[in-house]
Amino acid sequence: MLEASDLVSTENTISLADRVAAIADDFDPFAIDEPGCGRVRVYFGSISDRDAAMSAVIAECGPAVCVSALYVPADDWATRSQSDLRAVRIGRVIVAPPWDLPASAVSDDEVVVRLRPALGFGSGHHPTTRLTLLGLQQVALGGQDVLDLGTGSGLLAVAAVKLGARRAIGIDRDADALRSAQQCVTENHVSGRVELLKGDLATMANKAPIVAANLTGATLVRLAPTIRARVTPGGHLILSGILASEADTVVEAYATGAELVWQAFEEEWVGIMVKVGLQP
Repeated sequence: MLEASDLVSTENTISLADRVAAIADDFDPFAIDEPGCGRVRVYFGSISDRDAAMSAVIAECGPAVCVSALYVPADDWATRSQSDLRAVRIGRVIVAPPWDLPASAVSDDEVVVRLRPALGFGSGHHPTTRLTLLGLQQVALGGQDVLDLGTGSGLLAVAAVKLGARRAIGIDRDADALRSAQQCVTENHVSGRVELLKGDLATMANKAPIVAANLTGATLVRLAPTIRARVTPGGHLILSGILASEADTVVEAYATGAELVWQAFEEEWVGIMVKVGLQP
């Protein structure tokens, strides 16, 4: 585990904490936890990934952060660290852990996604996840297929079918994330409409009229041709995990053959949606 602390010593604690998380996310962590008190914890499956992430954080942030490496046994840390999470509402979607499900019936146009704390990123409490969920609610999902790139906890894929999508495919390269995603699918009774696949974006050929990619700004730019090719002509691509300082670069990377149709901000994060036309 990589832990970055002393973030409260900066003028913009939220900005620095999120920046550390964004840098580390490029090195294949299986979870990122922000417990507060000026700390960010990033969990890796290998020492080499952890050490590479540490070097990148130190190189970019310098003395603004204190970075250390810790060994954490796989003893259900996610449940312990997230046991205080409560239900959160994002537009028409209510994301709720089992201990904070709505006590009364929700309205007809609202959906509840039951989500246990798990290793996969995406509890609904981070701005990047909320922005992606808002983006899904800007398009007509009824009868459509949705592709969730980097599905993590499976939240976005499950929410998509509950919002009316015909089916959703969630893709991730991390086996632990896919196990937690499968639990989310099962507990929400959508097994017949959500398919989970293990693989890398560069080698998978799945396409859909609606594609969501909550990754990082750097990853979205680097994989722009691959990600854009996953959208069928005339479809919509929802992008999140983008820092405000990266937004123009990301938009430019997807500008060819696409039109920016939606943009939203939360804290220092940006979510965007482009409509993809015929391939140039």
